[in-house]
Amino acid sequence: MGRHELPPETGAFFINLDRVPGRCAFMEMQFDHAGLVGATRFSATDAQVAGVLDVNGYVPGSGSRWGLTQSEIACFESHLAVWRTAVDQNLKAVAIFEDDVEMSTHAGSVISALLADPDAYDMVKLDFSPKSLRFGPETRIAGVTVRPMLEMAPSAAAYVLSQRACQKLLNLSEKYSDHLDDFVSLPRPDWRMYQCFPAVGVQMIWSKQQDHTFEEVKVSERSQDQKTNSGLDKGPFWFRLRRELMAARRKLYWRNGGQTRLLKHGGYVGFIPVTDDLSV
Repeated sequence: MGRHELPPETGAFFINLDRVPGRCAFMEMQFDHAGLVGATRFSATDAQVAGVLDVNGYVPGSGSRWGLTQSEIACFESHLAVWRTAVDQNLKAVAIFEDDVEMSTHAGSVISALLADPDAYDMVKLDFSPKSLRFGPETRIAGVTVRPMLEMAPSAAAYVLSQRACQKLLNLSEKYSDHLDDFVSLPRPDWRMYQCFPAVGVQMIWSKQQDHTFEEVKVSERSQDQKTNSGLDKGPFWFRLRRELMAARRKLYWRNGGQTRLLKHGGYVGFIPVTDDLSV
């Protein structure tokens, strides 16, 4: 396994609510297991704290969704705060984790290698996604096998960003109405995003790890409070129709030869594989 220090002028943060210390302890254990030295806790924005979301960039309909719950806004604001910290501290690259990621023993070497080569990417997603997805041909970044991401992924629990990418996301999020997962993995012309192949992390909710001591990590603390997870507005008819038409156009492209061409040129369609010491 070995021990892997963070490269100079880089950072690694895990986002954790102050009122859930058990998850903090879990992540410290995971970084030790992964052999990554130097990761630090980042205090999450807590939607249950009065007034904490009085000022934010959420504007209904400005992104891929219309409405977000208070919990979803708080999650987005937590990640946004890490991006801002990376820029303010002039970090060349940063690894960002949520506090429920089971990590492979290979994760430390993969993360330190990627952090050392920030010119090669905007984002590299490290974790498994619970959905069949499409990816481009296999390539390597800093010796790490990756594939280009071609569509949004329903997970952003572990990823690496260059400083340039953090600034891009800050600019794009002045107004937002997206789930954090969708926002960071939305295909854009000037957004070089990759998936680590195989994934070196998996959220505990998707893991087959059955140890009862991890129960606090398997259940999302953010989703337990009905007050911060209610009142979701799906938007007016015209917005929902536009969303459905865009989704239909994407499906039509893949069905009318797009997927066949992708596979012919070395692409991949399916679930992201994970390292041998993880299970999903």
